[in-house]
Amino acid sequence: MNPLSMSFDEQRDVNYLQFDPKTVVTDLQKAIPELDLVGLVHSRKWCCEMLQCITIGSASTESGNDELDDGINLNVTARELGTSSSLYLMAKSYFDLREYTRCAHHLRNCTSGYGFFLRLYALYLDGLKHRCDDFVDVFPDTANNQRQATTKASLDNTWLIRLRTELTTSEKTQPLNGYSCYVYALVLKRLGLLNEALPYFVRTVKAVPHLWSAWEDLVMLIDSEQKLHSLDLPKHWIRNVFYARCYVELHKPELCVYICKELTQIGFHNSTYILLLQAKAYETGAELQLARTCCEDARTIDPYNLDSMDIFSNILFVLEDYHALAGLAQKCIEIEKYRFETCIVVGKGNFYSIRNDHARAIQYFTRALRMNPDYPAAWILLGHEFVEGKNHAAAINAYREALDLNRRDHRAWYGLGETYEIIKMYNYALYYFKEAFALKPNDSRYSNALGEVYERTQKLHEAKKCYWRSYCVGDIEGNALAKYAHVCDHLKDEETAARAYMEFIRTQELRQVKNFTEFSHAAEFLANYHVKKRQYDQACSYARKCLEFPEVKNAAKDILNKITGLREGQQQLKDKELSQQQTSAPAPTAQSTIHEFDSSSTTTID
Repeated sequence: MNPLSMSFDEQRDVNYLQFDPKTVVTDLQKAIPELDLVGLVHSRKWCCEMLQCITIGSASTESGNDELDDGINLNVTARELGTSSSLYLMAKSYFDLREYTRCAHHLRNCTSGYGFFLRLYALYLDGLKHRCDDFVDVFPDTANNQRQATTKASLDNTWLIRLRTELTTSEKTQPLNGYSCYVYALVLKRLGLLNEALPYFVRTVKAVPHLWSAWEDLVMLIDSEQKLHSLDLPKHWIRNVFYARCYVELHKPELCVYICKELTQIGFHNSTYILLLQAKAYETGAELQLARTCCEDARTIDPYNLDSMDIFSNILFVLEDYHALAGLAQKCIEIEKYRFETCIVVGKGNFYSIRNDHARAIQYFTRALRMNPDYPAAWILLGHEFVEGKNHAAAINAYREALDLNRRDHRAWYGLGETYEIIKMYNYALYYFKEAFALKPNDSRYSNALGEVYERTQKLHEAKKCYWRSYCVGDIEGNALAKYAHVCDHLKDEETAARAYMEFIRTQELRQVKNFTEFSHAAEFLANYHVKKRQYDQACSYARKCLEFPEVKNAAKDILNKITGLREGQQQLKDKELSQQQTSAPAPTAQSTIHEFDSSSTTTID
């Protein structure tokens, strides 16, 4: 994946906005105290990190900004706060200590300004806090667990509906400010009203463009490039980062990498966020070594940063570098044992998943979800562990939870398809595999999975098309051509099957990697095929390849014995024909004998 290889039209479609790095510094210096004032700590942290890493020419903000005060240094009037400054600061102190209901109580009379936002946001976070504190198994192993999950879902909707009602009533009397729009958008999104939430997120980022959390939430509502480019977004430098995030989710990693490179060149070359975003893009594009390099660079800059370490652990897991994975897990435990990223790294760490200790892995993933139940990757990993533990009902529920959070996560769709295939509900499996394939049509694993289900349901022509597509887009698993040949054999297309098997064996030997089951069956098929064609040398060659595999070794011996017998039969037939020809040949006459004698004599005399 090389962003420099993009065409001019592709670069134009990125919609990258040029900006002056000096304006970024000024903007962030103003934004950070305001975000501190309203208690949006994640957005404040993001802005602080971006300010710290940006470089302007030869100067860097790392040397310090003496005029920037980390405290509340805005001249805010009581009207903007919606209450007195002393009351607001007291309520804000409760908010910082996560005493959300106490904060909301003291701001109960606020109907406008920052105070109104802080009260509603405190109530919203309090609801999420109770959801995490009261986290129960959502896996319906028993009727009682299912009733508990249903009851909690109804309670969850009750407090959200109450917040929505208050916000709707307030908007009728006066327009909501950017921060209040953000709370309204969060409530609507949590209620599943995504189309209604979208315009409120757009209003938020237009009114408060430095509120990075709103941009992040907006990413999850974008399901197509067309929808992305149709949004009326502010012409702000943060829009570039937002586009990069969207392109990762839309499976356009090359566009994300292009924007990250541009941001790096403009001054963000020390940004761990940009590096980790780039790593995620490389991972999506299957460039795992490049992704690993980006993660390692980010860790070099900030070795105690746990953000996106779950992604790094997945990269190491796929690369099968278990030693590095164990080291990463140990380091995460040392930094912060009960951070949800640490629980994922350890659960997948990659200790317990690797060791097939599924119960302990489930324990760690569940612990991660207690801390952050809105993280789709944790639900997907939990689903994988339930599949390994043969708890298919729980796996299906976990994958569906992931889809509720992100409908464009192809891994969740694929997990559902795989689970339904295991329990032999092939029509359901076909539906979910098709959804995964629609999101990543160039991933051979998904077209392979579709082909297998089609084959199981005797739809062989569809299976043949799927396997051929897997081969054409770059077969990751390396067995698509063998499966294609197998289907062709069932369709009585022996010639096509033979050509496919020959190419499969040639490719496997070239790579020096063998899928033993498919390789042995391919060699056995070709040995029999060449026997039928009376091409015994080729048949012997493939039969000898079969001798390496126990499952077809006896069949290979039978083929070689058969070839030996056929060759002996052929030789006997040739000898018989030659003998018959000699017997049926006429006897030599006396004249011819004399002539032969004269010729030989003449030759001797000469």
